[in-house]
Amino acid sequence: MPIEAPNLDDRDFEQLVAEAAGVIRKYSPQWTDLSPSDPGMILLETFAHLTEVMLYRLNRLPEKAYVEFLRLIGVKLYPPSSASVTLRFSLSRSQNTTVEIPRGARVTIGRPAGPNEAPVFITARAARIEPGAQSVEATAYHCELIEGELIGIGNGMPGQTFNVARPPIIAPTGDDLDLIVGVEAREQELNERVPALKFGDKTFRIWREVENISEIGQDRFVYMTDRVTGAITFIPALRLPDGAGLSAHPERLAEVATAGREIRVWYRRGGGPQGNLAPNTLTVLKDPIPGVEVTNAVAATGGRPAETMENALFRGPQELHSLKRAVTAKDFERIAERVSGVVARARAFTKAALWKHAPPGTVEALLVPYYLEENQRCNGTVTA
Repeated sequence: MPIEAPNLDDRDFEQLVAEAAGVIRKYSPQWTDLSPSDPGMILLETFAHLTEVMLYRLNRLPEKAYVEFLRLIGVKLYPPSSASVTLRFSLSRSQNTTVEIPRGARVTIGRPAGPNEAPVFITARAARIEPGAQSVEATAYHCELIEGELIGIGNGMPGQTFNVARPPIIAPTGDDLDLIVGVEAREQELNERVPALKFGDKTFRIWREVENISEIGQDRFVYMTDRVTGAITFIPALRLPDGAGLSAHPERLAEVATAGREIRVWYRRGGGPQGNLAPNTLTVLKDPIPGVEVTNAVAATGGRPAETMENALFRGPQELHSLKRAVTAKDFERIAERVSGVVARARAFTKAALWKHAPPGTVEALLVPYYLEENQRCNGTVTA
């Protein structure tokens, strides 16, 4: 028998009115007109309606508590995945000079099939068509590139949180340019080993994203993020055990954004299944390059929508049981399936379960790749 959270109060509007009418009959027998036209009954029904709304909010407390418990163990909604594709940029005629394909070059389809806007892909890296060559290939993602957005100013205190202006940020693609958080730095604070970039006349130190405060490591210039909401959070300070209880003062677990310093982000937003396109459909350069044509010889794949709250509520208990550690076969399968937009199903097993002479502790996983929905495939078929 499943454990169900009870309604804290399950009375509805009609029951509340009926109960109030019973009280009137008992304590005010001289009030004989209990029809809806009576001014007193109009007030009573108004309060019954307000009470019903309050009861509805009250009965949502168990659901809110469940969501907050999931948040406590680190469960977050998965952001949308961006479809990826290999684009081929070709010259309409041979040239004796190098042709530059800039990073962030935008490519789209000829004409959208419906009322929705045409999906736009951007190149992840710059590419060149060298003299004598006819074409070059470049990886592109279905997203929009936001560069150098100012999200706030540091105040020198731990735990600051900022939000990007245009969430969601796409799920990680394996490219470190998906999300960059930079804090303004002085030249004397940097050296050749410190990652940094220029924006305008200022230099920004690149900070590192971590999943939670237990993964900080030796590089203390870190932050956490919620890609669905676009929240960027710097590590808070905590009072830690010191042998005689908790320390007297909070200890900074990581570096903080220095007071008065700009905090800027570079990120890719958007994504979703509408980027899953058939071959030879991405043929329009939104930023024309003279003498250059573009197409995609293979389909664009990997686009998925953001996770729904309903799915996260069912996924939460799995996260609690595994605690992000791979121990059982199911743990390995769940980790493989987290490769967003790539793996649809996974099956893990130990070699020792099939062959008694296999080395112990060796785990293999069989992966089924994620393919387009049937109505998104080219001619309804799946191609490699």
